[in-house]
Amino acid sequence: MLWIAVGVMLGFGAAELPALARMSSHGTGVLGFEFAASPARLREIMGRWGSAGRAGARQHVLLDLGFICGYGVLLLGMCGRLSEGFRRRGRARAAGVAALLAWGALIAAATNALQKAFLWLEIHGHIEQPLPSIAAACAGITFTLALSAVAFASFGALWLYRQPAAHAVGEPL
Repeated sequence: MLWIAVGVMLGFGAAELPALARMSSHGTGVLGFEFAASPARLREIMGRWGSAGRAGARQHVLLDLGFICGYGVLLLGMCGRLSEGFRRRGRARAAGVAALLAWGALIAAATNALQKAFLWLEIHGHIEQPLPSIAAACAGITFTLALSAVAFASFGALWLYRQPAAHAVGEPL
């Protein structure tokens, strides 16, 4: 099942590369746009982009929803599996952290999707506060939670699978 999430994430990620390049080649990349946080900065970005950059931004916002679904399911599943693996090995604290980060991955994906709605409105001329601030706050939440889940999933998987399996009481080693 997680391989499907990887495929969705990579497929949508590859599909949005031309849109991301179009945005960057017209002055500001996706991160500058997502973290703009002020109407003045958004006006500057939109002005530099022109119609070609805004078209790239519209395409990115739509395609990124598929990427978000892919990474959300992937991180949720990876952290969930790690939680179960840590629990089976008697590592309750690590299992709890993994479970918490599974929820964090879900919240990251939901917050990222909400941010895309705000960015869509901004692309279509609604750039007054509080939209830029809310979109930037969503970006911060998304990056913090998603990167935490990625780091834990990566290092946790390496650590977990190097550990011997726990044995039940009375079971021969």
